[in-house]
Amino acid sequence: MDQRALIVRLEMSLADYAGADATAREVILAGLSWPTDTMSGYWQGLAVDWIEQGAAVDAEMVALVNVIATTAKLPQQLRHKAREIVRRWQSENHNFQFRQ
Repeated sequence: MDQRALIVRLEMSLADYAGADATAREVILAGLSWPTDTMSGYWQGLAVDWIEQGAAVDAEMVALVNVIATTAKLPQQLRHKAREIVRRWQSENHNFQFRQ
């Protein structure tokens, strides 16, 4: 499915999402992997919000969240939220190494 068709779904809450043609994971991955060439981080922020609302997280998602956490041109508040998600993932004893 087209990434643009997926990311617009992030504008609703995770609890309200009932997509039959795309999983919440696919929608979140689309938002997390949206190009970071803009400073707003709008779609990445909405994807991070879905994770904060309780979406299941896996290693692929955490790797993308780590990119957000370390991208200096994105808003500081978004980077801090992303770092917290990464910290929580790592504290749950997941053996996942990030490549810098």
